[in-house]
Amino acid sequence: MVDKDTKIYCSFSLNPGNNGCTFFNSAFSKKNINAVYKSFYSDNIKKSINAVKALNISGFAVSMPFKVETLNYVDEVSNEVQKIGACNTIVNNDGYLVAYNTDYSGVKSYIQNLHSDIDFLYILGAGGFSKSIQYTCELLNLDFEVIDRQNWNKLIQLKNKWIFNATPIDVNVENNIIIDGRPFTQEGKTISLNQAIHQFKIYTGIDYDI
Repeated sequence: MVDKDTKIYCSFSLNPGNNGCTFFNSAFSKKNINAVYKSFYSDNIKKSINAVKALNISGFAVSMPFKVETLNYVDEVSNEVQKIGACNTIVNNDGYLVAYNTDYSGVKSYIQNLHSDIDFLYILGAGGFSKSIQYTCELLNLDFEVIDRQNWNKLIQLKNKWIFNATPIDVNVENNIIIDGRPFTQEGKTISLNQAIHQFKIYTGIDYDI
């Protein structure tokens, strides 16, 4: 039951979805935590963060294109955020904002569970999510190359390669293996679930197993 002591968590996105609402509200219920989660549309992350402080929202997530810009408005960053240069999870401690990155943990778990010998990964895009994938590759000692607007034409030369789509656009490159990281795809939902479990522990301090 929602009451005056209910903690509020949320996400801000240009294209909000229900993945976070479904996972977190179910997890809060199962762990008997007095909290609710709601996704919001935002086209101005600075104003959204001001609202977080004004309403004392306990924590929030951001999706692209806010994962880098959000760092301008937080008070402290975790070690992985320092290395990645992007965040997706922020905890509000009475107006003091601490930024974390859980994207990399979702990607790391996904790649490790592929049961395939990936010796090289091409990463499409150079935004905040791409930075998390690059960091994951470094952790896994996996060689990679970023393909962005400057060298996008290289895509047509690739054959039988692993390609991670870290952009919001459709990518169809024949004779290659595409990992589509967008949150509505099968791969994206798996990655989102894994990172959400990490987020849940950051928000609550409690481990959560599916």
